Amino acid sequence: MAIFEKPSQTKSVVDDTEKLICTVENAQNINKHTEYILRVQRGPSKENTWHVSRRYRDFAALHSSLQQANIDLPLPPKKLIGNMQPSFIAERQIALQNYIDEVLKREVLALTLQVRSFLDPSNYSLAIAEQALQSVSIALRGDGRYELKGPLNGIGWRPRKHYFLVTDIENRSNCILSWQTYGPDRALSDKDLQTAFKSLQSISHPYIDDILAIHNLETGAYVVRKIHETGSLRDILYGTDYSKNYLAKYGNPKVRKPFTIGQIAHYGYQILQALKFLHEKGLPHGHLHPGNIAIDNQKAMLMDVENGLIGASCFYRSHLRQRRRACSAEAVDVHCFALTLYEMAFGEPLTEPYKDTYPAGTDEGLESVLRLCLSRSASKYGALSVEELLCQPLFARAPLNGFLAPDHDRAHLKFPLALKDEIRKAVELVEARLKTEQKLDRSTKREVRIQEILNSEEEMKKQKRRAKKRDSVWKSTSSLAETVRSHSASTASSPTPPALSAEPQNNGHSSAATSPSASNGRSALLDAICGFDKSRLARAPR
Repeated sequence: MAIFEKPSQTKSVVDDTEKLICTVENAQNINKHTEYILRVQRGPSKENTWHVSRRYRDFAALHSSLQQANIDLPLPPKKLIGNMQPSFIAERQIALQNYIDEVLKREVLALTLQVRSFLDPSNYSLAIAEQALQSVSIALRGDGRYELKGPLNGIGWRPRKHYFLVTDIENRSNCILSWQTYGPDRALSDKDLQTAFKSLQSISHPYIDDILAIHNLETGAYVVRKIHETGSLRDILYGTDYSKNYLAKYGNPKVRKPFTIGQIAHYGYQILQALKFLHEKGLPHGHLHPGNIAIDNQKAMLMDVENGLIGASCFYRSHLRQRRRACSAEAVDVHCFALTLYEMAFGEPLTEPYKDTYPAGTDEGLESVLRLCLSRSASKYGALSVEELLCQPLFARAPLNGFLAPDHDRAHLKFPLALKDEIRKAVELVEARLKTEQKLDRSTKREVRIQEILNSEEEMKKQKRRAKKRDSVWKSTSSLAETVRSHSASTASSPTPPALSAEPQNNGHSSAATSPSASNGRSALLDAICGFDKSRLARAPR
């Protein structure tokens, strides 16, 4: 890159994998309806915060757009009468907070354009698809080789990546075109990117999918590949069609077809061979997941090798940010490979950053590989390299089913020397950004733990103050009781003799001494007994 040459992208690009946190802060009545004030935060930094105002019908529209995922979400029901009462509004505010929390904790929903547009309308417009269609239409007119047939709406997870069905005018075959805007990790200039794309178009490897056409424009790039009718590895895993909506396919799939251990070893070996080749050429993949691996004639074919040059963020970035040593390009590919193996083996993605235990009956070779890549100790001491993974028993004895190892004479990818240096610098920038985010996440977690400790210490101090207060109250009560008892004892030591009646009673019994009071002591009772005069008693009639 020349000294004064810069990438055409000047505006800071939002990372589409960044986690969003939403808090329903307040509610206000405007023009006879209620609006809820949402405070949204992107990432761990509290400085990156903004407010959005939404009505209940906006929540209902979002809920309707997410229904195709077949996930049960707790949206509170609509109420027509009494919906302006303060008590009801406060109750609904809590229910809406619970609803948005449930949406954001599911990554398959949190990454969708619908959710992003609902919480961050300034960066995610629902018109993104229309803009992509216009850009692709103009680009294909200038290319002249492919004819646009129509969009394939929502088949991918990226909000800024769109797919179209195109026809090759020369042989009249259908192909798939993907259009994607530049991501936050783009570092190459337009000229270098164009040169790199020309090299990628000539790539040749048994386990890397061919690129039919690839071009960079001002705002993004498009790539044309052949259609794999069986879809991606993830489509095979969940028994679905590649052209269906992403949420409908993977939101809550009804069909799960985990691969056998033989298939995992077979395809895993091929994927590792493709990764090894890319690393040798100085171009790490960085975006490996079951959605960009195709299976063609029992061969695993890696796709989307251009994503790193475009600057797109990795699908597993939320996992990578939580792992201390997964910041080098090779460590990222190894970790993504392990997550891919896990989903192939168990029929569901791994949702936690670490995995130390596995179900009984898991193949020993597979479990060994997963532990070496996904366990906490692997995060502490570093995962294996691609070469070391290939030496693991699971892949060393992998059945090739008649397919030989890659023919290195046929494998081809060549970058100019000057471009190699620019790609290396771009990879270093990607690694540095990931490392910075990992440190930021650890710092944020540390602050949260410290705050929890401080809160617990403050709570302990409050409890001690309450206990001290109870002790003082008990002591004061005890001293008061002692005072009362001592006063009673002093009063009972000199009791007043009871008065005796002078006249006999009508019932024939004497008017003896009045019974001593219960409050007098034992001595008062004895004095009364001693002072009793039985001669004053009347004689009973015979």
